[in-house]
Amino acid sequence: MIHYNHPSPTTVFLKAVFGSLKTAPSLLKMVAGALMVATGSLMTVAATAAPHSGHSRTTINTSLQHLAERMMRGKQGSIVAIDPATGAIKCMVSASPRGDSLQRAVSVAYSPGSTFKVAQAIVMLSEGTLSPTTQYSCARGFTQGGIHIGCHAHTSPRAVVGALGTSCNAFFCKSFMDMIGNAKYRTRAEAIDRWHAYMSSFGLGRCLGTDVGPEATGLMPSADYLKRVHGQWTPQTIMWVGMGQGEVTATPMQLCNLAAVIANRGYYYTPHLCRATPDHPIDLAYRSKHVAMGTPQAYQITIQGMRAAVVSGTCASINRAAYAICGKTGTAENEGEDHSLFIGFAPMDKPRIAVAVVVDNGGFGADMAAPMASLIIERYLTGRLREYSKYQVEHWAGQAVTPYVPPTDTAKAVKAPTAKKHKARHK
Repeated sequence: MIHYNHPSPTTVFLKAVFGSLKTAPSLLKMVAGALMVATGSLMTVAATAAPHSGHSRTTINTSLQHLAERMMRGKQGSIVAIDPATGAIKCMVSASPRGDSLQRAVSVAYSPGSTFKVAQAIVMLSEGTLSPTTQYSCARGFTQGGIHIGCHAHTSPRAVVGALGTSCNAFFCKSFMDMIGNAKYRTRAEAIDRWHAYMSSFGLGRCLGTDVGPEATGLMPSADYLKRVHGQWTPQTIMWVGMGQGEVTATPMQLCNLAAVIANRGYYYTPHLCRATPDHPIDLAYRSKHVAMGTPQAYQITIQGMRAAVVSGTCASINRAAYAICGKTGTAENEGEDHSLFIGFAPMDKPRIAVAVVVDNGGFGADMAAPMASLIIERYLTGRLREYSKYQVEHWAGQAVTPYVPPTDTAKAVKAPTAKKHKARHK
């Protein structure tokens, strides 16, 4: 039996889970067992068994869901996992120790930090403004126009695979500026709009159309947007975008979908919670393949970079002999402590799961988000957790992270980090 400390679970169900349901009304009967349960600190999808069906009424994997819930105790953020072959949501947890009812997986857009570098790599490699062998130097960062952007220590110069592995800020800021200023485009506006088209094809900067809502669109700047915000702008004005800061934001669901796009080598199915039954097939919108922009070579090189991050880069601690994880850490600057992010998928070949983890004010991506994601992957791929992994689960369950609370609720415009604030980030 499910107990509620809500006055109205029906209201929570309709507004928080299926506020943007696009399937036929008859599906409401099929998913009537899926309820949003607010425990005062955790908002989660709880799937119950459908009568006489022998399986869940939603796509949620209950053991994975419970694992994600436990690890997010005392934290604010979200964990999302998707089957990239179908778009089926396998777990979706939104947490807050403040007890609010925000569905952070889809309704809150974050600066993606260095997780965004995988999308940048695909765009620049596909457009030919970056080659697989192009190298950029980094001396713990670089200085541009009197502004210093920091980076952690690593060997230099680096090409794209190594730059993804070590999450080099200098590489991605410089290569992004070079793309925007490349002579193949008639104007900078044409270059950024071409870039924007790629991002939209990945499902970024717009609603994905999931059956969980309401969705935040996130932000991927177009030429019109930059003109409205900055007036006259140059590649240096938006160089922060190269490393996933400044005028770019995405929801955890969008980031997980990005991992699914890369896992599939260039396509995705709209993430969905409704599970098909013989009597109630899911809407065509969730069975249609969405082909993303990008060349096969660009996806393959980006995957090599994500694998390098796990084997010998920023998240080497989650490398496993039993299966190959491809991932990218992110450490996003914001008010308060940095947010900890990770996106990834596994196995490298014939992927079965894509994951995104965001822990508000959790610090470096490698410190919290990556190891939590690795436990989700382990549980899903092997059906169990090793004894040491069980210990890790309890460790994360006991690690509370107090989220930053702004002094006022006044909305602030997205802006680039200041030179003074931006320091080296172990992504």
